Amino acid sequence: MQAGPYRCPPCGQVPAACSLASSPDLPLWHRDVAHYLELVGSHGIPEEDRPPACPHCRQNQHRPHRHSHYERMVCTASQHVRLCIFRLRCPDCRYVHSVIPAFLEPYHTLALDLQEELVEALVGQDHSLEQVAEASETLPNGGVSERTLSRLVQGWTQRLHQLEQGLWIFLLRRVPHLSLSRSPTLWSSLRLAWQATRQASPALRPIGFLHGLNRLAFFLTVTLHG
Repeated sequence: MQAGPYRCPPCGQVPAACSLASSPDLPLWHRDVAHYLELVGSHGIPEEDRPPACPHCRQNQHRPHRHSHYERMVCTASQHVRLCIFRLRCPDCRYVHSVIPAFLEPYHTLALDLQEELVEALVGQDHSLEQVAEASETLPNGGVSERTLSRLVQGWTQRLHQLEQGLWIFLLRRVPHLSLSRSPTLWSSLRLAWQATRQASPALRPIGFLHGLNRLAFFLTVTLHG
């Protein structure tokens, strides 16, 4: 049996980072925990949202079918819940992949909306690690350590620098005359640009900055370096 990373039901790409440009309207259960619990819950991914082809061998004669599931604890700003993550297997090549909702990253328990709040407090509002860690103790999961906060900032800062060129292209294609005030950091500049673009693009309005960046990462990397 082969195991593989999560793939997006609509486009077959790594789903937490599928292309907003080609597939802006993921199923609602990709949006947040509440929709996931309501539409997927413990009974599985809706049949119409399952990938039509295997992301590994690309055959489309037989749809991947439900194989198993595992549980993951997920923390948002308002709740700490257990989600069922479902795994699909190709009946031909037997490739197995987990379908992780786009509001999460593989191997992370902090939802992207919460990660955005934490990084914004550190980078955008210039609070210290100690201050943010202390404030996070009111979260449903009991708090986030300074070490975890430091890794979050480093990880997202690195990703922003890697994808900056492609992200600006994506944003300016949607708002060609985008005008922003000077910001002290790349994080602030791109986050403000994302917020302005969301207002101009109905498909992006429900999607937070890190959620959108996560979904764009694979597409932009291929566009720039492929």
